Amino acid sequence: MQDTDEVSELTALMKAIDRSNAIIEFTATGEIIKANDLFLQSLGYRLDEIQGKHHRIFVDPAHAATPEYGAFWEGLRQGQFFASEFLRLGKGGREVWLQATYNPVLDADGQVQKVIKLATDITARKQAATLDAGFIDAIEKSMAVIEFQTDGTILTANDLFLERMGYSLEELQGKHHRLFVSAEYAASADYRQFWFDLAQGKFYRGRFERFAKNGDSVWLEATYSPILDDHGRPVKVVKFAYDITANVAQSEALEIALAEAREAERIRNELDRAVQEMSTPVTPIWEGILLLPLVGVLDSMRTSDIMNKSLTMISEMRAKVFVLDISGVATVDTAVANQLIKITKATRLMGCEAIVSGLSPAIARTIVELGVNVGEIRTTATLRDAFETALHLVGEVIGGRKEPAVLAPRA
Repeated sequence: MQDTDEVSELTALMKAIDRSNAIIEFTATGEIIKANDLFLQSLGYRLDEIQGKHHRIFVDPAHAATPEYGAFWEGLRQGQFFASEFLRLGKGGREVWLQATYNPVLDADGQVQKVIKLATDITARKQAATLDAGFIDAIEKSMAVIEFQTDGTILTANDLFLERMGYSLEELQGKHHRLFVSAEYAASADYRQFWFDLAQGKFYRGRFERFAKNGDSVWLEATYSPILDDHGRPVKVVKFAYDITANVAQSEALEIALAEAREAERIRNELDRAVQEMSTPVTPIWEGILLLPLVGVLDSMRTSDIMNKSLTMISEMRAKVFVLDISGVATVDTAVANQLIKITKATRLMGCEAIVSGLSPAIARTIVELGVNVGEIRTTATLRDAFETALHLVGEVIGGRKEPAVLAPRA
């Protein structure tokens, strides 16, 4: 009864192995005896397509012809056990990776009777690992990479990082990250918090100023990435970085240039205002008469300034006539024309008569075409005419005698 139970248990065990492993059996010289369904599915064959053929149908012909392949089967014939990852070829030449053991089975005399191979198809895992390795290799070639323990102790660094910072790997391993920062920052609470956060699994990304072996400032666009174990606990920190020192220098130079440009603009504006101040002098030319000769371009801002200055002088000088000469102005627009009208109205409200002199034909035509109301503007063709009118208005002496003020006809 006990023998029967042992046989039943062994049978159940063999069935379990058969369900979970790709299994194939060979003679001691490598001819295929049989294979289970998992093996056939993994390699893409039917049993009748491989039975009686040699194991070499699963390997590259070039490898099958090597001494290593011959030694492999000689070792199996001698009873040697093999376990590893093996690259094999399925039907049609498809590559299949197998995690496998080759197990020689001995007879009662200790001679190898056959070889049983137990395997697991790891093709997908192997391909993923190859892609990961390629990805990591690409990163290594394009980015500066350095690894730390969670307390900041340096583990390793790639060539790009070492070259940029001017160190050899031996000079860095076992040292702390503070080697790359200023002494002031290394002693700060912010720096301690930085490594505390990383040790807790916090991710950092940004621009970081670091210092090379020779003391030069190096700016890095970098990420500090905690690496977690299967339980989600940080085990190390990997830093991936690009050197952006040149970009930062260019940005700083641009900021300086912009600041200089802004300062130059400020100075230019001040000069413009000074020139405007100089080009708009409100001048007393006779008792009770003020003259403001305008030269250059008139805009709304300048005419507003003219009004303020003019009204202030009229008040201070108690002027009776204000002569605004625009013979030095080439053109005006609607806004400026309306401002001129406002100036004449404002001076009249202060008890002072305004005279606009020196209108050019172009300005006169523009004002008419713009439809500006000119009914209340006293104008003269020339500055001389304006002076004569002003003298009449204030009752001054013409030709050596005093006459009462007589209003000249409005132009």
